[in-house]
Amino acid sequence: MYCKYHGITLNHSTPYWPQENGLVERQNRSLIKRLQISAAFGRDWKQDLQDYLIMYYTTPHSITGKTPTELMYGHTIRSKLPAIGDVETVPPQTEFRDRDQQLKEKGKEMEDTRRRARKSSIESGDTVLMQNLKPGNKLLTTFSPKQYLVLSRSGSRATVEDLQNGKSYDRNVAHLKKIVQPEIVSDGVPFNNSDDQDELQASSEEDFHGFDSEVTNSETNSSEPIIPARQRRSAKKPSRFNDYYM
Repeated sequence: MYCKYHGITLNHSTPYWPQENGLVERQNRSLIKRLQISAAFGRDWKQDLQDYLIMYYTTPHSITGKTPTELMYGHTIRSKLPAIGDVETVPPQTEFRDRDQQLKEKGKEMEDTRRRARKSSIESGDTVLMQNLKPGNKLLTTFSPKQYLVLSRSGSRATVEDLQNGKSYDRNVAHLKKIVQPEIVSDGVPFNNSDDQDELQASSEEDFHGFDSEVTNSETNSSEPIIPARQRRSAKKPSRFNDYYM
């Protein structure tokens, strides 16, 4: 009721995914560090916390180039640092918003590259497995054997439903694993395009390396001419190993 009265929109983060609330988590890290310093010197933590907030409110941000109070009230509040004359009111500008958006997009691209992030193919109506996120039991498998139905997806957040008891959960798509149904070919043998083709491609050079590349026309049942394989150079032992039995 308080948020509705003041026009505040609540954005709930996905459970077990603190990266979605990274701005708050980073600020909590700074607050905890300040409280640890206060406890180490035996000072009043409330007073140290107020001093930290004053310093934070009057320090220009590295991304926007503005102080938090300047963005909030249009001018920077007074601090212990001396200033010449009265504090002038800064007119509202939108340059810091563009700079903030550009640097956030750049940071996102760099982090996605570092983590090798890939786009998830999970969509509404898919059947998935959910990752076990409760620590303490080493006998649990990585994913629960229960099957869940994806009800909806918005960005990286997906709402799934337990097919046994009907309960719904909000999870990040990184905690879900899609169950790929095998495709049935004409001869009735199940064939999975995504998994089987990757496995066949990975094993084509290793598993069939020992077969003779020259196959006769009668074996292939084709009238097309067989192109012989390229000749390989002979392997030769380096001269520095001539005195050793290899």
